[in-house]
Amino acid sequence: MNDLGVHSFNECLALSRSKEGALDRIYQNYFQNVSRVTRIERTDDMSLQRKGIDTFVTLNSGEVIRTQEKWRFRPYTNDILIEYCSVWRNGECRAPGWIYTCDADYLFIVYQPSDLVKIYPVVQLKIAWNSNKEQWIRDHRNIIARNPSYVTKSVAVPTTILEDEIRKAMRFDYQRKLSGVFA
Repeated sequence: MNDLGVHSFNECLALSRSKEGALDRIYQNYFQNVSRVTRIERTDDMSLQRKGIDTFVTLNSGEVIRTQEKWRFRPYTNDILIEYCSVWRNGECRAPGWIYTCDADYLFIVYQPSDLVKIYPVVQLKIAWNSNKEQWIRDHRNIIARNPSYVTKSVAVPTTILEDEIRKAMRFDYQRKLSGVFA
Protein backbone atom coordinates (compact mmCIF):
# COMPACT_ATOMS: atom_id res chain seq x y z
CA MET A 1 0.00 0.00 0.00
CA ASN A 2 1.38 3.40 -0.98
CA ASP A 3 1.28 6.06 1.70
CA LEU A 4 0.80 9.60 0.43
CA GLY A 5 1.79 11.02 3.80
CA VAL A 6 -0.15 13.80 5.48
CA HIS A 7 -3.11 14.97 3.43
CA SER A 8 -5.16 18.10 4.03
CA PHE A 9 -8.71 17.90 2.70
CA ASN A 10 -9.18 21.65 3.24
CA GLU A 11 -5.99 22.55 1.35
CA CYS A 12 -6.94 20.32 -1.58
CA LEU A 13 -10.47 21.75 -1.61
CA ALA A 14 -9.13 25.33 -1.56
CA LEU A 15 -6.77 24.55 -4.44
CA SER A 16 -9.65 23.01 -6.41
CA ARG A 17 -11.86 26.00 -5.65
CA SER A 18 -9.17 28.32 -7.01
CA LYS A 19 -9.81 26.67 -10.39
CA GLU A 20 -13.57 27.37 -10.42
CA GLY A 21 -14.86 28.22 -13.84
CA ALA A 22 -11.95 26.52 -15.57
CA LEU A 23 -14.22 23.68 -16.70
CA ASP A 24 -16.97 25.89 -18.10
CA ARG A 25 -15.56 25.64 -21.63
CA ILE A 26 -15.28 21.84 -21.23
CA TYR A 27 -18.95 21.71 -20.16
CA GLN A 28 -19.93 23.84 -23.18
CA ASN A 29 -18.07 21.51 -25.55
CA TYR A 30 -19.11 18.24 -23.91
CA PHE A 31 -22.83 18.95 -23.47
CA GLN A 32 -23.00 21.42 -26.43
CA ASN A 33 -26.23 23.18 -25.40
CA VAL A 34 -25.39 24.69 -22.01
CA SER A 35 -27.36 27.73 -20.93
CA ARG A 36 -25.90 28.14 -17.42
CA VAL A 37 -23.29 26.71 -15.02
CA THR A 38 -23.95 27.10 -11.29
CA ARG A 39 -21.32 26.28 -8.69
CA ILE A 40 -22.06 24.94 -5.23
CA GLU A 41 -20.29 26.81 -2.48
CA ARG A 42 -19.16 24.61 0.38
CA THR A 43 -20.24 27.19 2.91
CA ASP A 44 -23.67 27.56 1.26
CA ASP A 45 -24.63 23.91 1.03
CA MET A 46 -22.41 21.36 2.73
CA SER A 47 -25.03 18.62 2.15
CA LEU A 48 -24.54 18.88 -1.62
CA GLN A 49 -20.75 18.92 -1.13
CA ARG A 50 -21.01 15.67 0.86
CA LYS A 51 -23.04 14.17 -2.00
CA GLY A 52 -20.23 15.00 -4.41
CA ILE A 53 -22.10 17.71 -6.27
CA ASP A 54 -19.91 20.66 -7.21
CA THR A 55 -21.72 22.10 -10.22
CA PHE A 56 -25.14 22.24 -11.84
CA VAL A 57 -24.98 22.45 -15.62
CA THR A 58 -28.30 23.65 -17.03
CA LEU A 59 -29.00 22.78 -20.64
CA ASN A 60 -31.07 24.89 -23.04
CA SER A 61 -33.91 22.36 -22.61
CA GLY A 62 -34.02 23.08 -18.86
CA GLU A 63 -32.48 19.73 -17.91
CA VAL A 64 -30.00 20.04 -15.05
CA ILE A 65 -26.89 17.84 -14.91
CA ARG A 66 -24.99 17.48 -11.64
CA THR A 67 -21.22 17.20 -11.86
CA GLN A 68 -18.43 16.47 -9.46
CA GLU A 69 -15.07 18.03 -10.25
CA LYS A 70 -11.90 16.31 -9.06
CA TRP A 71 -8.65 18.15 -9.58
CA ARG A 72 -5.38 16.26 -9.59
CA PHE A 73 -2.32 18.43 -9.33
CA ARG A 74 0.04 15.74 -10.57
CA PRO A 75 0.58 14.30 -14.04
CA TYR A 76 -1.79 11.65 -15.37
CA THR A 77 -0.48 8.16 -14.58
CA ASN A 78 -2.93 6.04 -16.62
CA ASP A 79 -5.12 5.30 -13.61
CA ILE A 80 -8.05 6.71 -11.70
CA LEU A 81 -7.93 7.02 -7.93
CA ILE A 82 -11.17 5.63 -6.49
CA GLU A 83 -11.72 6.51 -2.83
CA TYR A 84 -13.58 3.67 -1.13
CA CYS A 85 -13.15 4.75 2.49
CA SER A 86 -13.16 8.42 3.36
CA VAL A 87 -12.51 7.94 7.08
CA TRP A 88 -10.63 4.85 8.29
CA ARG A 89 -10.05 4.93 12.02
CA ASN A 90 -9.29 2.27 14.63
CA GLY A 91 -9.28 -0.56 12.10
CA GLU A 92 -12.61 0.14 10.43
CA CYS A 93 -14.22 2.34 7.80
CA ARG A 94 -16.23 5.05 9.58
CA ALA A 95 -17.31 6.95 6.43
CA PRO A 96 -17.58 5.58 2.90
CA GLY A 97 -15.55 7.10 0.08
CA TRP A 98 -16.85 9.19 -2.79
CA ILE A 99 -17.52 6.11 -4.94
CA TYR A 100 -20.40 5.33 -2.57
CA THR A 101 -21.63 8.82 -1.70
CA CYS A 102 -21.40 10.66 -5.04
CA ASP A 103 -24.85 11.67 -6.32
CA ALA A 104 -23.54 13.55 -9.34
CA ASP A 105 -24.44 12.51 -12.88
CA TYR A 106 -20.91 12.93 -14.22
CA LEU A 107 -17.44 12.93 -12.75
CA PHE A 108 -14.91 15.30 -14.35
CA ILE A 109 -11.34 14.49 -13.31
CA VAL A 110 -8.78 17.12 -14.26
CA TYR A 111 -5.07 16.25 -14.40
CA GLN A 112 -3.81 19.80 -14.53
CA PRO A 113 -0.14 19.27 -15.41
CA SER A 114 -1.18 16.94 -18.24
CA ASP A 115 -3.97 19.19 -19.58
CA LEU A 116 -6.25 16.16 -19.51
CA VAL A 117 -9.88 15.86 -18.43
CA LYS A 118 -11.42 12.40 -17.98
CA ILE A 119 -15.23 12.31 -17.93
CA TYR A 120 -17.20 9.41 -16.48
CA PRO A 121 -20.94 8.77 -16.07
CA VAL A 122 -21.37 8.10 -12.35
CA VAL A 123 -24.08 5.42 -12.57
CA GLN A 124 -21.97 3.22 -14.85
CA LEU A 125 -18.85 3.98 -12.81
CA LYS A 126 -20.63 2.71 -9.68
CA ILE A 127 -21.85 -0.41 -11.49
CA ALA A 128 -18.28 -1.12 -12.62
CA TRP A 129 -17.02 -0.57 -9.06
CA ASN A 130 -19.65 -2.83 -7.49
CA SER A 131 -18.85 -5.62 -9.94
CA ASN A 132 -15.07 -5.41 -9.54
CA LYS A 133 -14.14 -3.72 -6.23
CA GLU A 134 -12.67 -6.76 -4.47
CA GLN A 135 -10.47 -7.65 -7.43
CA TRP A 136 -9.37 -4.05 -7.98
CA ILE A 137 -8.44 -3.56 -4.32
CA ARG A 138 -6.54 -6.85 -4.39
CA ASP A 139 -4.80 -6.39 -7.76
CA HIS A 140 -4.04 -2.67 -8.02
CA ARG A 141 -2.06 -0.09 -6.12
CA ASN A 142 -3.77 0.83 -2.84
CA ILE A 143 -3.23 4.36 -1.61
CA ILE A 144 -3.63 5.79 1.88
CA ALA A 145 -3.70 9.49 2.67
CA ARG A 146 -3.06 10.39 6.28
CA ASN A 147 -5.22 13.13 7.71
CA PRO A 148 -4.63 14.46 11.24
CA SER A 149 -7.04 12.00 12.95
CA TYR A 150 -7.90 9.41 10.29
CA VAL A 151 -6.79 7.73 7.07
CA THR A 152 -8.45 7.82 3.65
CA LYS A 153 -8.21 4.67 1.52
CA SER A 154 -8.26 4.57 -2.29
CA VAL A 155 -7.24 2.27 -5.11
CA ALA A 156 -5.57 3.33 -8.37
CA VAL A 157 -7.52 1.52 -11.10
CA PRO A 158 -5.90 1.57 -14.56
CA THR A 159 -8.10 3.62 -16.88
CA THR A 160 -8.14 0.96 -19.59
CA ILE A 161 -9.62 -1.55 -17.13
CA LEU A 162 -12.08 0.95 -15.65
CA GLU A 163 -13.25 2.21 -19.03
CA ASP A 164 -13.75 -1.35 -20.35
CA GLU A 165 -15.95 -2.10 -17.33
CA ILE A 166 -17.93 1.13 -17.80
CA ARG A 167 -18.54 0.19 -21.45
CA LYS A 168 -19.80 -3.23 -20.29
CA ALA A 169 -22.20 -1.51 -17.88
CA MET A 170 -23.48 0.69 -20.72
CA ARG A 171 -24.06 -2.34 -22.99
CA PHE A 172 -26.06 -4.37 -20.48
CA ASP A 173 -27.64 -7.29 -22.34
CA TYR A 174 -31.22 -7.52 -21.07
CA GLN A 175 -32.02 -10.51 -23.24
CA ARG A 176 -29.29 -12.63 -21.69
CA LYS A 177 -29.87 -11.41 -18.12
CA LEU A 178 -33.66 -11.66 -18.22
CA SER A 179 -34.02 -14.85 -20.24
CA GLY A 180 -37.41 -16.38 -19.49
CA VAL A 181 -38.73 -13.43 -17.46
CA PHE A 182 -41.34 -12.51 -20.06
CA ALA A 183 -42.46 -16.07 -20.80
